[in-house]
Amino acid sequence: MLIEHAVDHATQRVIVTAQGDLRLEDIAALYTELADRECLEYTQRFDARHATVVLSAEDVRRLVALTARLRADHGQSRTAFIAESDVSFGMARMYGTLAAETDSGFMVYRTIEDGDSWLGWQRIAVGQHTA
Repeated sequence: MLIEHAVDHATQRVIVTAQGDLRLEDIAALYTELADRECLEYTQRFDARHATVVLSAEDVRRLVALTARLRADHGQSRTAFIAESDVSFGMARMYGTLAAETDSGFMVYRTIEDGDSWLGWQRIAVGQHTA
């Protein structure tokens, strides 16, 4: 599993990119690091289009318990999880359903554009300037 992330403190955004098999320990390590770096509450795009979520139902329940503890300590945020494969999409939806009360800002999308739109991340067209 290759999992990379970039944190932008100025915009309070985290961009995660994952490739290969995505397991519980990978996600737990990432979220623990983000909590330690005081940026778990930033909006997050989790791009798993090139990853396969390899979690059992028990793993999903353990992940829900972990994120519940982290969110209680570090606050809520919005996370757009991007998954193209049916398996990864379904597992992410299972997490979202089970974590609805403790990680209410988690949504699953098929495209980066849909996830970014939900996060409120607007793209500036080339040549367009802000005032």
